[in-house]
Amino acid sequence: MAGLIHLVTFMCVNCMFMTKAKMILEELRSDAYFSSLMPGKTSLLYFTNPDFPTNIILLDDLQKSAAALQDYGISVAKVNCIKEDLQKYCGEENAYLFRGTKLVREFPADALFDVDSIVANVLFVVLYNEVKYITTSMEHKNIENAMKGKRDLIFAYVQAIGIPEHRSVMETAFVYGTKYQFILTTETKLLENISTNVDSAKLFFSHCRRITAHSQKCPRTMMEQEMTIVNIHRFLKLMDAPLVTEISGDPEKVTSVHLQLGLPMVFILSQQETYEFDRTTAEHVAWQLLGKAGIGILLREKASTSIPTNCNVAVKRPEEDSPVRYMMMEETQDIQNIIEKSNLEQYEKSEETVGFVDQEIQDDEVAEAVYRDRKRTLPLHLVPSLTEETFKQVLSNTTLSMVLYYASWEAISLTLLQTFVHMAEKYKDKLDMTLTRVNCADWPNICSEQNVSNIPVVKIYHMGKDPLEYTGMLGAEELFRFSMLAKVDCPLELFSYGEAESFLSGNRNPFLLPYHNLSVLGIFKKNMKEVDSYFEACKHLRGIISLGVYYEDNAMILSKKYGTAPPALLFARHNSNQVHSATLQHTAERDIVHRVKLELLGEFPEITVDNFPTFFMQKKPLLVLFSDSNPTQSDEKHILNLVRGKYLDQYLTCWLNLKNTPVGIGILRRYFGAVPRLPQFVLIDFDASGQVFPFPSDHHLTEVNILYWLEMIKAGEEMHVYSLSNEDWKPPLPDYNFLDMMDAEVPDFAAQKIRIQMKPSRRQKAEDSTEGAEAEETEVEEYPPGSSLRGTVPKFIEQGKKFRSHTEL
Repeated sequence: MAGLIHLVTFMCVNCMFMTKAKMILEELRSDAYFSSLMPGKTSLLYFTNPDFPTNIILLDDLQKSAAALQDYGISVAKVNCIKEDLQKYCGEENAYLFRGTKLVREFPADALFDVDSIVANVLFVVLYNEVKYITTSMEHKNIENAMKGKRDLIFAYVQAIGIPEHRSVMETAFVYGTKYQFILTTETKLLENISTNVDSAKLFFSHCRRITAHSQKCPRTMMEQEMTIVNIHRFLKLMDAPLVTEISGDPEKVTSVHLQLGLPMVFILSQQETYEFDRTTAEHVAWQLLGKAGIGILLREKASTSIPTNCNVAVKRPEEDSPVRYMMMEETQDIQNIIEKSNLEQYEKSEETVGFVDQEIQDDEVAEAVYRDRKRTLPLHLVPSLTEETFKQVLSNTTLSMVLYYASWEAISLTLLQTFVHMAEKYKDKLDMTLTRVNCADWPNICSEQNVSNIPVVKIYHMGKDPLEYTGMLGAEELFRFSMLAKVDCPLELFSYGEAESFLSGNRNPFLLPYHNLSVLGIFKKNMKEVDSYFEACKHLRGIISLGVYYEDNAMILSKKYGTAPPALLFARHNSNQVHSATLQHTAERDIVHRVKLELLGEFPEITVDNFPTFFMQKKPLLVLFSDSNPTQSDEKHILNLVRGKYLDQYLTCWLNLKNTPVGIGILRRYFGAVPRLPQFVLIDFDASGQVFPFPSDHHLTEVNILYWLEMIKAGEEMHVYSLSNEDWKPPLPDYNFLDMMDAEVPDFAAQKIRIQMKPSRRQKAEDSTEGAEAEETEVEEYPPGSSLRGTVPKFIEQGKKFRSHTEL
């Protein structure tokens, strides 16, 4: 029976592929194809013989490669041979490449094993003169000698013809073939004198154009990144950049190809008397760091800013707003060390690192960052410091004010102070409120009177309302968004049908549209008990989202329009102009808050550090699309179709941008051993097995393929690539086991705290234990301190299943 199911499934998949191929691939008859071959036009034709079964897989790959080859002016078509007119190409089901009506190359079916191999092999033939295939060192040497003084040379080694790396080289050669000479090999022996590692594809750039003497060797630079089209293009841009750039003006305002591509710039600080010597030094350093950093030489006389006289090197990092660092160095090797080892701080010209001890593990990254930025001057005049007298004056004389409570000696406080000042500077024209700060180390009475029990904290004071405390991420954009949403009443009471519709469309407060995509409207009849729960929920959601309330006589008309009845919530998404509803009958305050926060995530949300706890607590498997940018329009469309069709309700479907959330890189490395080709779609199951399943790399991300993949996982037909760790979350160092410290002061104090967090069944189990200290030890072993402090881990889907921890996240 199982075999029959597999057979039927395979036939259905084949039928689907066949239908799809027939719809897209151009089809010709064998008695008419010759007339379609245009002079100068390159065509790849696949001949099918009615006496032989059609190669469904090859046909599907040809269909997929048609779009890629079309970009290079190559058409792909299928020729149906008929018995009355069997051409000589119909004997075997092979593919043939034509240039006009002339046959250029015959491709056996086994040479075209996937899309990459089709594109690579076809371009390999088309670019015969641009890409030379070599098998001996003598051929390599002869081509290199011929290029000296003419063109630079790109030498690529791939492990086999037709693999993705081969395709990347060929597509790059199509663009750069007239500028560079490409040579390609699959022979490992050619790398013996170049690279010791032949386990992966390699690409080398030989700088032959600037070599004039025949006896000179062409300097060679190896690309260290994975061989993809994007990486090769980036590498060639770096190779084409000036070796040394002459700089004038302010180094802070310098821009270059290297900075744009995410690499640092190193400035050799020179003076007129030693310029020629310094120029030689700069060129030497540039060759050492080629492809890793840009090198510039700056004459002090041409600098528009003051340069420390005791420094000879400056470094500008590519990060936005990163200051130029000045330092003194003895050897050029020191420059190479700070770039390759990212060890900038040890060469700074500044004071001793008092209070920071070298450790194998830096336990406080925030404190380290504050210390590193200790010389940065902040425009503190934008957020004046308050005293006991001025604090009362500000609150009584301003309608809306935002106050930062901090301590000048505490690292996180100083970090938030930087964010606070940055927000004041960046949004000074949009902020319609007074920004101030209170140093609790100097004015503890103010902080005590304002119920500031922990620091740092930001509070908004709206005259006539209770203070609103900010609990979000410590970023300027997040803090500004909070300040804008906090200006509006929560909930905003609406008194007419028109006002309610205007609120749902976002036109009621148009100035908020750039800062939120969701509006929530509560619809009630007067005197409904759920109104009180909704108003209490709004207190917790103020500054997070725009909420309104409508309980006038026309509430029934509005609710009927959207297919619901009071009490209910209407969720309006402004980017898609969609409105859907949820009933509020017998719904408590915390359930309303939970439902609204879930809606904030969206249909296909991005995982961030801020919202990951919301995902994790849903007790559902995660379907995550890992990418290095936003999802493509095609991928997003297919996934959203499944989400909106309720096909993925048992999963939480989301995406993670590795640039926005770099921890995703470590997660992928843990799963796959190395970062796979992106985008990568995976299923992360948190049940007892704790397994991770990757979406097949040879399938397109479509609705049918996704559902088929998930069904195969359920049937046990897909292999997992990783099993999540079920180990305890322990302190990084023994000195950070604070639970043990608590127990040392007050015996069993930590264990009492753990029991408080247990569910009733677990608490009863602990209390029923009668084995004294031994029982206590067993309890702590089963629910270790590292996980218990996060609260009782929820069970997953079914009672009795263990919930796997995900230490990488």
